[in-house]
Amino acid sequence: MTFIIAIQLNDSIVVTTDNKKAVLKKSGETQFSHEKLEKMHAWNHGIITGTGENGVICRSIEIFKNLADSDIRNLPQCLDLSRKIREMEIGEDYIQVENTKLLCSSYTQHGAQLYKIERFDTSDDYAFTCIEPMDITVWLFHPNIETISANLQNLYHDLKDYSAFSNQTEWINYYLNRLAPIYQKQSQQDPFMSSCFDVFFQSKDAYIYGHIPNTQSGTLDFQEYFEI
Repeated sequence: MTFIIAIQLNDSIVVTTDNKKAVLKKSGETQFSHEKLEKMHAWNHGIITGTGENGVICRSIEIFKNLADSDIRNLPQCLDLSRKIREMEIGEDYIQVENTKLLCSSYTQHGAQLYKIERFDTSDDYAFTCIEPMDITVWLFHPNIETISANLQNLYHDLKDYSAFSNQTEWINYYLNRLAPIYQKQSQQDPFMSSCFDVFFQSKDAYIYGHIPNTQSGTLDFQEYFEI
């Protein structure tokens, strides 16, 4: 049950994930953990994250690295195998397991690229989709986004490539100060997510990863809040 905002620009990407750990049991009961969960996983060319059951996501990545030669085109099969193993362990009809999907980033000749691995019906195969430039992907558990709809619209209209900024710090602060209020607002509506979040910036030549406590009341400053 992860809240993800993934931004695909022409020459770079920005990905954020919340840090809350929640388990939805078959009985319908929800169990929360107080520990902060890191939901982005590094691989040779970027990160992999996802929504759904954390165990399915982590095992998918293990299969990807150890058996699939870290070829991102094999991620759909890795996710399918991981889900089937989990269903053998606990049975079928667990919503978190059935709806698990992945998001992967990779370096490209022109910058960085995001890919989605998901299915829209339990009878479907997992699709591997390249996210189009200047697009925002939002994955969340709570369906009501009324409080953040204006923020998301403004974020979409304000999208700028990495090349549009004079330096890396300016690029980071620009997006952090548009993303932080979204996490603050939505976490007040959605008990399955945290207001704090991890963020990943990737361009053609480098990546930056950090954790944002998101307890500030004013403007975020890269120098003060961002941890590399």
